[in-house]
Parts: sequence; structure tokens; C-alpha cells
Amino acid sequence: MLNHIHRVLDQFGLTTLKRAIHVQFSNAELNTQVFLQRIEGKHALNVGLELELTCLSTNAHLALKQFMGCQVAVDQVTDMGQLARITGIITQASQLQSDGAFTVYRLVLQDATALWHKRRNSRVFMNKSVPEISEILFKEWQEKSALFNASLSLDLSGLTQNYDVRPFVMQANETDYEFLTRLWRSEGINWLVDETHLIVSHALQAIQPQKLRLIDDQLQFSTLNRGIIRFHRSHATEHFDSMTSLVAHRQLQSTASSVQRWQADTLHQDDGSGSLLSSHQQSESYANESLSLEQAWSITPAWISDLTGADQTTASGTQQLEKLNANLGQYQAACAKYFKAQTSVRDAQVGYWFELQGHPEIDQHTGADKQFLIYEKQFYNQNNLPVELQNQVRHLLESSHFSRRSSEERQANELTLVRRQIRILPEYHPLKHRPIAYPQHARVVGPEGEKIYVDEWGRIKVRFLFTQSSDHQHDDGAGSNQNDTDSAWVDVLTPWAGEGYGVRFLPRVGELVVIDFFDGSVDRPFITGRIHEAERYPTRFDVKGQLPSTKKLSGIRSQEVDGGGFNQLRFDDTTGQISAQLQSSHAATQLNLGNLSHPKETEQSSGRGEGFELRTDAWGALRAGKGMLISTYAQEQAIADHLEAAQAQSLLSQGYDSMNVLSEIAVKQQTDALNVLHRLPKFIQSLELKTTGQALESTLNLFKESMNKDPIHALKDCGGFIADIGALGGDTKTVVEEFNAFFSDAKDAAENLKAFIENVEEHGADLVKGKLASIKDRIQQNPFESIQEVGKVLANVDIQDFDLMSACGTFHKGNKLEVTPSKALDSLQGFMEGYTQGLESSSDAKQQEQGKIFRQALMLLASPNGIALTTPENIILQASQDIAQSASGSINLSAQKNIIGHAQDKISLFAAQKGFRAYAAKGKLELQAQDDAIEAIAKKVIKLISTEDKIEITSAKEILLTAGGSQIKINADGVFSTTGGKFESKAGQHVFTGGATVNAELPKMPESGVFSRRFDFSELVNADLLKDGFKYKVVNHAKKTEYIGFLDQFARTGRIFSDNPDSVEILLLGKNDDSSDKLQLVEEVITEGQGHGSDEACCGGDDGHNHEHDSDEHIEDTDLKADFESFGLKD
Repeated sequence: MLNHIHRVLDQFGLTTLKRAIHVQFSNAELNTQVFLQRIEGKHALNVGLELELTCLSTNAHLALKQFMGCQVAVDQVTDMGQLARITGIITQASQLQSDGAFTVYRLVLQDATALWHKRRNSRVFMNKSVPEISEILFKEWQEKSALFNASLSLDLSGLTQNYDVRPFVMQANETDYEFLTRLWRSEGINWLVDETHLIVSHALQAIQPQKLRLIDDQLQFSTLNRGIIRFHRSHATEHFDSMTSLVAHRQLQSTASSVQRWQADTLHQDDGSGSLLSSHQQSESYANESLSLEQAWSITPAWISDLTGADQTTASGTQQLEKLNANLGQYQAACAKYFKAQTSVRDAQVGYWFELQGHPEIDQHTGADKQFLIYEKQFYNQNNLPVELQNQVRHLLESSHFSRRSSEERQANELTLVRRQIRILPEYHPLKHRPIAYPQHARVVGPEGEKIYVDEWGRIKVRFLFTQSSDHQHDDGAGSNQNDTDSAWVDVLTPWAGEGYGVRFLPRVGELVVIDFFDGSVDRPFITGRIHEAERYPTRFDVKGQLPSTKKLSGIRSQEVDGGGFNQLRFDDTTGQISAQLQSSHAATQLNLGNLSHPKETEQSSGRGEGFELRTDAWGALRAGKGMLISTYAQEQAIADHLEAAQAQSLLSQGYDSMNVLSEIAVKQQTDALNVLHRLPKFIQSLELKTTGQALESTLNLFKESMNKDPIHALKDCGGFIADIGALGGDTKTVVEEFNAFFSDAKDAAENLKAFIENVEEHGADLVKGKLASIKDRIQQNPFESIQEVGKVLANVDIQDFDLMSACGTFHKGNKLEVTPSKALDSLQGFMEGYTQGLESSSDAKQQEQGKIFRQALMLLASPNGIALTTPENIILQASQDIAQSASGSINLSAQKNIIGHAQDKISLFAAQKGFRAYAAKGKLELQAQDDAIEAIAKKVIKLISTEDKIEITSAKEILLTAGGSQIKINADGVFSTTGGKFESKAGQHVFTGGATVNAELPKMPESGVFSRRFDFSELVNADLLKDGFKYKVVNHAKKTEYIGFLDQFARTGRIFSDNPDSVEILLLGKNDDSSDKLQLVEEVITEGQGHGSDEACCGGDDGHNHEHDSDEHIEDTDLKADFESFGLKD
């Protein structure tokens, strides 16, 4: 039989003109050997085209490979004699039965998007919109696949909206079809496979590529060429293709939708505009609201663009939620009603609309309600073979077990229709239309030279290990460049993330991390952690040892960037060697706790001791702003409070009692009391662990005791009560306001204070008068501040039986105070008692707990078995107030060179029982009073003995010896003896010669003087600037010295001392030590003190606070030598 099938069919009378369907293959050899007998297929919007071809051939040996990938055009003869074309490519071919004359071939034709199902890939896109990604992939297919390039083109003219530029999109083990349609679904973009030419002039017209049209607007769907389809019953005669059946369908759908997601940049769950009710009425019986059929979606967290906007992507926000919510609702509305139509219209094309006429119900509508969009088409058509040939083909198909639709009609189709005005959207199920995401590896990347590359949120960039450079050439390799272009910013999971606090361990460039995905969305990756693999060994503490030998060690070790150092927190849970260590490798700085051992390279290591060790090869400092306890008293298992110091307090109390007894004896013996005693009770009681009320009660009792012993001192320290309240968590400002109100109501108290000030002014020098004058006027406005100021003015004045005495000469002994501040102090005491009672009755647990602290920022060293201080260099003790030493035994001083003591005021020594001894084994014993007298008084004998030489008594004016009523006087006028008894002189010889004068050499006494001044900058420096420390520099030009100190809380400098009236500069530095650009504010002379006729006190200058020495005065200098030199002292 001839191989030319068409010649054979011509013999049966089936010429070309009598055929209903034609086929054309791009493989010309097949055109002469294959006859298309029947087509049956389906074409749908947002799906594509698939057609089954039943073909006959007289050649039973056609290779099926000849069909695969072959382009095909199928033309159907319409009712108007036109050729309606369908094109595609052959993706399946089957050879069925052959009877020797004919062989049946079954072919499957699909549009070119079927090729996308055959390629699966993983890749990333940065800073691209969905249309841009579509174009990139389409262009790649066209460049890489000749078949695809010849079969399909991309048409974006149907896109009318603006699309978000997404910072990151991933294709994850998806086919290109799955990937692209996922993106289109998410944006509400329809895809339609359309023909370049729907109607062709002849069956041999060249095959043209199909068009893939992306459409987001109903108006972008075109009308059929015929425009109108008539409705016509199938039993009636009709010369033109028509619709024979139209059936409406309704399905109950969701009546509302809502979408929410996490919005990281605003830290809230964004739900857009909330629930969106469908405008499509589902039921006549129930309103949509009452049906309450809502789809509430919680979707993937919003993407967060580059925080600086460098990626130029679209910022995520509510607009995306509202768009998605609207799309979901409109899809439900479109599915709620559709039509099924049976027609014979062969050129009915999917994605085109028409107007229906002749239907009894539809004709009652007008306008758009009569227009229908073809959403889906299922159809068949066939050539009408002669009966003999038809039977032969049917037998071959049956022998092949091939079933097909049987119909009396030669051709027909079923159309799925929706009204044209209904918006058509592809189905989008956020959980279904996406790939399954699993944790995967990635490598941290960054710009060249960066070891740690993060943004403000601590996000990093990674290269996904699956990326290939060949897939990313469209964007200069971004995605596979091994740098910061390979991804958007990726969140890093941390176990603790607060507002500026939490845990931070940033992945470093080159490290391997594990990626997971929020809500399983591959477009929202985040870092879950890091793992050790291959040469990336698990953490090696101290850079020693390996697992499993060191498996009992746990913790954290970091690595210095571009260096070999590290920091680590190590926990050693080895049996019998449990310990913890916080370490920086720099200078081997470590805090070791527990049963200490050497770093482990194996399971065990040798021990180093027990307890704790804080050590470094560099410098160390310990600071505690509210107090520090260093004690060797045992506290087993930490059962007591951490500042418990009862033993030390007991010893201090014993020492205080002993000192107090001796001091009272000294006073009775008419020598000096220990002036430190009034400070010690508060210091000792500061160590007690009490409730808040008890602590304030203690302060009150000390105040009462001070009132009895020294009212002026009580006046000075009245602010301590307010300070204690502040230390215990109270509001100091509020307490002061309460006190001022209390005191102002007590008129007698205010008048008493004023009278006391005036009385002090009567007996005081001009300097004191000037300082007190301004205080009187402010008593009524601010009593608390006034009382404090009075105390400060009288800071160096002691009171004994209300006789004012001052070492500085401000008052003169014998001046009597006629008025005491008793009423003012009583008023203050009353306020304290009332406030303390209020706190004692409080049930505030915080106040109870706050009582268990030191009352002052003090340091306590306590040990039951001794404290030793030793150094091969110097030990220096300095206190702005007093240094108290007390021993139940003896205080011993020993020096291999000298013991030198200086006192600005006086030195007073008192021995209660066993006398006072001063010996010089070699050298002189010198005693000088350079500006006053020496008094040596003894109840019994005074002996002056020279065992080997003479005794010299020399006086510039006179020597007077008096005993038992007799006297010898020696002066410039002569020697005079006076006695009421016998004058007896025994001598071996008496010689009396002429008179002579003896010139005695007297030692020259040095002139004594101490010069000092302090400066007040309160009018220049705001109090807020003093909180964090405000530096100043002192430059002594005469001695060529300088040092840096801090202004106190009143913006005053420390006291500046010198042994000469030197000129100094004061420069205010603030927080910066550099004085090169600072303004010189003061240049003054340090003035002379007492002993040189100055009106200033020896302790003071000429400002309002100059006389004061208190605990706030200090001069800081890290160089002790420079500190000494700043006082004019030299080694």
C-alpha cells in the first residue's frame, strides 16, 4: 500500500475539501504520512491547552521520536468556512493497533508551558517584581530552548497594575511552571495561552508561536470575532454554529475573608482593614453576614526591605494585605456562580467574550449581563470517514482498548462561562500553592574585607548553597557571587531579643548556618543556628582538647576578628572538678569559680585550688558605688545576706566603746577628745541589716544624741536623714517639700533659727557674718536648705557649754552664745519622728528588702585572723575627714628609716595609765614650739639629766625658776634671787669678778604658713553637667605642676594648697581631658592663711563655700607623685 496516506484517502473520496479538521506538522515528513481523524481536548484560563489527536497512517513503522517535540497546527473548518487554528507541541505519542492497511497513532498536543513542567530548579531573585521575574525566566527559556522559542511568546500588555518590588524570592525545588504560577496566583494575575492567529487563510499557512498573555484586568479580555452566539435548540435546524444548552450553576462559597500577618518593623500583627464581606449575595434566605462563612488567613510575615532603602524595594505594609484580601474574596465570588453551555461553535476561544442572543431568560437582561467570558472549553471534532473506513478504524481502536466519547454529533463543545463583569482570578491557596520548605544549609557572606556584616537589626546575608552562577547571570551573578549581593537581609534567630537587651551572637562571614522559613514560606528565610561539620570543629575551650574527650565542658567561646584572641564562658561539669570561668585571652584576664583546674585537653586535668580567682596580667580595678565588703568570715552555703557583717560590726562597736572611754578620760584630764567619735556610730550602724523603718529610726536616734552633745554638729548633719531616705528608694525631692511645709507651719522654729543666726553673727568675724546674712532671708522660703547652709558655715566650729572655739580663729574663746537652735532642731526632730513612724507602719516589701544594704558607700575589710598589707613600694592612706585607729591591744609603728607626722592644726597625744616615752637611741631629741610656748607639767619630779655632757637652758628674754616660795630670775638686767628663807651657798672657793655679758646663739624659727583656695563655678556650670563627672585642670605656673580633678555637686573645685602664694590657672574641661581648645576661666593667686594677717580663714578663700572641708572634697590624679607635687611637696 502506498505510504502517502492522503492519496489513499482520496481514493475513498475523502479529499482535502471534504475534511472538517486538518493537521500540519513542523516535521514535513509526517505531513504526507499522517492523517488527523479526530481531536478531543480541553483549554482553560489559568491552566493551558491539552489536545488528544487520533491519527491514521499507512506506515506502521513511524518512529515515535519523530513526533516528540514537533510543532503542530490543527485547523477546524468553521460554520463560515474559515479555518480556526489551534497550535501546540507534541509531548506524548503512542502507536496503537495496525491491521496491515492502517495504523492508529495517538498523540497528545500541549501548549509550550508544558515544557516548564520538565525543568525543576532552585534559585533566588533579589529586588524584582513578579513581571520582571517572569520576563527573566521567559528570556532564559527562549535563549536555551529553540523549541520553546519557536512555540511561545510573552505578552504583558494585559497587565495594568503596579507590582511590588520584592526584596527576595526563592524558587525551591520547584518546576518553572510551579514557580511562575505560584507568583502569578499570589498577585492575582491570570495567564492565558492564546493563538497568534485565531483564523488562518489556509491549512498550509506557517505555524506561528502561541502567545502567553498575562492579564490582571477584565477589560483586557477580547471579544470573539463573531461577537454574538445565538441560542438555538438542538432539535431545530440551524445553519450556523450555535448554543444549544445553557445551565446556570451556583455553589455556596465563603462570604467573607480576612488576612493578617506579622509586621516586624511596627512590632504588631497587621490585619489590614479587617474582615472583608463579599458583595456577592450567596442566598436569598440569608444575608452574607448571617451565614458567617469567613476565611481567616494568617499568612507569612511581611518582608522587611533594607533599612536604609538601598535595595529600592517596595516597603511592606497594609496595602498588600488589602490587595490579597480583595483577591481572595473576589475569587470566592467568581466561583459562586457560573454557567455550562453546550455549543457547536468551533471558533469559541478561551479568554474571549461574546454576547448571547436568543435565550429566553438572558434576553430579558441588558448590557453586560448578556456578555459572557469563556473560562474553559472541552471539545471534540472529527473527520467524517466513509462507513467502511469508519468501521475499520473503530475496530482498531477497540483492539487497542482505547475508549473515546461516543456521540451522534460530529463535533461539539462544552463551555464554562462567567459573566463578563465578574472579575476572574486564578485560585490562590497560601498554604497549597507553595513548595514544601525544609531546613537547609547556607554560607554567610559579606563585602570583601568584612568579617562580620550585619544591618541595624543584626540581620545577615547568605549564599544558598544550591545556587548556580549560570542561573543568575541576569543580575550580574547576584545570588551566586559569594558576597553581599547573594541574598536580601536575613533574620537571625536568637534565644532572647528584648528592647536593646537580649543575647547577641552574630554569624560571621564564611560560617555555615542552618536556614529555616517563617510559616514554611521559602520567600521568608531566617537563620536558626550554626552547626559544626568537617574541619569546623565544635567549640574548643582555651583552644585545647577535642570532643569526645572534653565532653563535660560546655559554654561559649568567641574568636577575635582578624586575630587569635578569644573570650569564653566555660562550665566544667567534670566529676570532682566542677567549676566556671569567665575569661578574656587578653592578658589572661579570668574569673575562675569553684574547684579550679588547668585547661582540659583530656577528660581530666590537674587542680589549681578551690574557691574563686580574679586575675589578670594587666591592670585591675574593683568599684562598688554603694559599698563593698571584703571578709574572710565564713558564711556556709550562703545562708545569710551578702552584706552580712555582724562580726565586723561587733568588733567596731567594741573599738568605739574603748575609744569613747579613753576620750572621756582625756577630756577629764583636760586634754583633747577624739573628734572622730561623733562619726563612728553612724558608720558602725551603717553595717546593720535592717528594715527601712529601723534604718531611719537609727538615723533619728543618732540625730537626737548629737543634739544633746553638739547641737551645731546636729544642725550640720540634718541633711543626712533626707539622704538616707533617698538611699532607701524614697523620693528625696518630695521629702524636702514635706519638711519645708512642716517647718514653715512651725513659726517658733523659724524665728528660733533666725535668732540663732543673728546671735552667731554677733560673736563671729566678718567672714562668718557675710555668709550667714543671706541665709536669714531664705529661712521662710526654703527652711531645709537654710538649716543645711547654717551647718556648713559652722562646719569647723565646736561647741562646749556653748562656748564657741575655733582653731581657725573665726571665734574667740570666751564668747558666749545666748541663743541655741533648740526649737529649730526640735521641729526637725518632730518631722523626722513623724516620717519614720510612717515608714515603720508600711507593708511595702521593697522597703523591707531595701533595708538590707549598707547605709553608706563604704568599704569594709573584715577578717577573724588578721589583715596584712604589704608592698615593696609605698602604702598611702588619705581621708577627707578623719582616720580612726583603735586596738584592744597595742598599735605598733616601726620604720627602717623615719616616722614623720604632720598636722595642720595640732597633735594631741594622751596616755591614760603608763606614761609617755620618747627615746632617741642616736641623734638629738628636738622639741620646738615655733610660734608659741612649751608647757611641761608633772605631778611629781621633772628630771633633766645629761649623762655625759652638760645641760643648757637658754632664753632670749628671761629664765625664771620658782619653787616653794623662792625664785631665781635671770634676764638682761642680771640674776635675781628671792627667798623668804635661808640662802645657803656651799663652795670650796667663792670668786666674784667684774660684770660681763654672754651672747647666746638662739635657733632661728621658720615662718609658718599654709596657703589654700577653692573655686566655685556654680554660676557657670549647669547642675545637669555635673552628674557624669565634670573635669577641671589646675595649672601651678610657679611650681610648673598641673593636675586634673572633678567638680563636686556644687560645681566647686577641690581645695588647692601651696606653701607660697602661687598663681594658678583653672580650666574647665567637661568630659574631655584635652584643654587645647578650652577657655581659661580663672587666674588667681592662692591666698595666704592665718599667721600672715589675712582676713581669710586658714582653711578658706573668698567664696561662699570656701571654708568647708567635707567628704565631697577630692582631687583625683592617677599619678601620686604629681599629686604630691601639686601641693608643693617634693621627695
